[in-house]
Amino acid sequence: MKKLLVTSLLCLVFGLAWAQNYVNGYVLFAEQDTVKCQIKIGGKKADTNYYALVIKNQKGEAEDEVYKAKEGKVIGYGIREFGAELDYRNVEISGTNDGGFFKLVDNGPNYKLYLHMVSTSTNGVVTTLPQYAMYKPNGEYVILTTHMLGNWKKNLRKILADNPKYLPEVEKVGRMEIPEFVEKLNSEG
Repeated sequence: MKKLLVTSLLCLVFGLAWAQNYVNGYVLFAEQDTVKCQIKIGGKKADTNYYALVIKNQKGEAEDEVYKAKEGKVIGYGIREFGAELDYRNVEISGTNDGGFFKLVDNGPNYKLYLHMVSTSTNGVVTTLPQYAMYKPNGEYVILTTHMLGNWKKNLRKILADNPKYLPEVEKVGRMEIPEFVEKLNSEG
């Protein structure tokens, strides 16, 4: 009896792990079309992540539609997951062949702050640090890379060049305090 119960529970767990998980959302395409759709966030094949957006095929075909971030066909997307609205923006990191979907963490009137967690491994030790994209309303943005050799303060000064009142405060901000600093910029702004 015990073996049957354990086997049943394992089948259920593995079945759920392999299940296709879709949530309601929207996609903003580069042509400025916004489409309501179902976005895949789990399953046995490709699902939505930093590099790609996977949506349920709108044409009734079996295969899901996959949009790679680096192709630039998708500007952003949003989902409602566990009662929270989550918005993502496709961010290109200039000077690299990298970029992907960053999550919105501060939607202020003066600056929008997006986040992506970056993991690196050195000698078997994995370190995960935030990487931010900070946008002005005019679309200008900078990347704030927070690892030890990152140039986030330089880039923060660059985007605040037209707001000199806050430039001296940049020196007091720690790399893990960026969200609080941007929140302050938006509240006082």
